[in-house]
Amino acid sequence: MAKCVELSPWEAGFAFRLGLAAQKAGNTQLALASYLRAFRLAPKDPRLALFAGAALEDAGRFEEAATVFSLGDDVAANLRTLHADAKQDPEIRERSAKADNRIRQHYTQLHHDSVDEAARRLAAEGHEPNLDRVRNAIWPQTHLGSFDYRTPLQAPDIFYMPDLPASPSIPRDRLSWAGAVEACTDAIRREYEDAIRAGAAMSPYVHAQTASPTWRELRGKMDWSSLHLYSRAEETPVAKLFPNTLRALQAADVVRVGDGRPIEMFFSRLAPGTHIPPHFGAANNRLTVHLPLIVPPNCAIRVADEIHEWRVGELLAFDDSFEHEAWNRSDSERVVLIFEAHHPDLRPEERRAIEHIFMARERWRQARTIPTA
Repeated sequence: MAKCVELSPWEAGFAFRLGLAAQKAGNTQLALASYLRAFRLAPKDPRLALFAGAALEDAGRFEEAATVFSLGDDVAANLRTLHADAKQDPEIRERSAKADNRIRQHYTQLHHDSVDEAARRLAAEGHEPNLDRVRNAIWPQTHLGSFDYRTPLQAPDIFYMPDLPASPSIPRDRLSWAGAVEACTDAIRREYEDAIRAGAAMSPYVHAQTASPTWRELRGKMDWSSLHLYSRAEETPVAKLFPNTLRALQAADVVRVGDGRPIEMFFSRLAPGTHIPPHFGAANNRLTVHLPLIVPPNCAIRVADEIHEWRVGELLAFDDSFEHEAWNRSDSERVVLIFEAHHPDLRPEERRAIEHIFMARERWRQARTIPTA
């Protein structure tokens, strides 16, 4: 097999089989080098990530094992759950269990380390931060250990602060900036309508590649479409068409990162007869805010056990980590402007700490590379 690798150094399969043979012969160093070589040649093959990551784990190279396992996890969402499938090969199940445990250990430690770093930074600026609620936060997909959601119908799948007061919606009078944004409703609607007439193209809100069965009926369809000004904290080309909208939202407590870029900001169009099925949002430290612009009759949203009918020019702020669904039972379109705002119960130092831990996680992800043997 070594000769095959020598003659065809670009073949990931040969390198992988050499790794298997070396491991069986007890040559762990050659096995590790071969698995890493195979994964480097075929980084979209999650099986190779499992074998390379497990070899790193066995060698005590835990940080690098977390890197390789997580790269594989990016490719195959089931990488960390294969261990629970009795039909899988025992070796795959064993490595899947290692991947799940190592990723959970790594991210949980990263969370605590980044909270400590945020506390030190705040203290150096003269603050006396109490970050207990942030420290007790849970990343459900990568948390090490068991946990329970404390509130019925609330289950964020990315970031959960169990100590934050939970309420499906936030009264308008708790948002000091609401009136200033609402006063710009007509200008924002005109800007949206002008952009659409000028050819600004909406896109399906639920991407065609979305795997979750929740979105089966809306996957890749224009029934629920969006026009993003910001997405994943990146400005889109159409944002320049909305100077009045962006100016109006300067008054709002929008969640921003880095140099002040909003996390997300978009117009949401719901076609006649469309139903958005029940689902949960990603995090409970933020509010989803709707500014209704075009609202025909028989349009509403349910958040937990509350039903809200949109009214043009009246902000609706809710915690989308609660189960929610929406519908348009009319014969014309519904359009709202959507953005994210800070939860009003968060203290300023908690907001800064949360931004820091999110950025620490993202920096680690962006820095990942397949290690050398």
